[in-house]
Amino acid sequence: MTEVARVCLLGAESTGKSTLAQALAERFETVWNPEYGRPYTQIGRPHDAPWTSWEFTHIARMHCWYEDFLATLAHRVLFSDTDAFTTAVFHELYLGVPATGFDDLLRRRYDLLVICGLDVPWRHDGVREFEEQRRWMHERYLDHARASARAWLLVDGPLERRIAAAADAVDELLSVRAAAK
Repeated sequence: MTEVARVCLLGAESTGKSTLAQALAERFETVWNPEYGRPYTQIGRPHDAPWTSWEFTHIARMHCWYEDFLATLAHRVLFSDTDAFTTAVFHELYLGVPATGFDDLLRRRYDLLVICGLDVPWRHDGVREFEEQRRWMHERYLDHARASARAWLLVDGPLERRIAAAADAVDELLSVRAAAK
């Protein structure tokens, strides 16, 4: 079995990561990994309980486990809506301290990082709560991408433009991988 290319979508809350991941998966006729933190938050925990560090470790581990599973089903490329770094960012937002307990997952490498820009309006959906921290989060993702020594791009504008820019980068990634074989 050939290892699939892995593309991770990053961005602050309400920047269109899930929408873009699903659209790209459809375009490339493959699967995508939805974020695990959202259903965990919605159905897996008491809403009035304070967050614990253990929960963030659990979220990161489950998200990455499911990503690895879906990679066995993907065709050429797997799109992942967020990663362990995102979980670490939320750990810091909720608990006020850097994350520990999943350093191995923070070192996970992706073939391409796609960062969603802030040029879309923030929408409250019953789970999101960090509108004021969007800029801070965005800068963290940009710093993370710059430090990753991997290919990355920032997508902005309407969804069609975001899809086209990301798809062009994925096409290039897949061409380079095919030529290297």
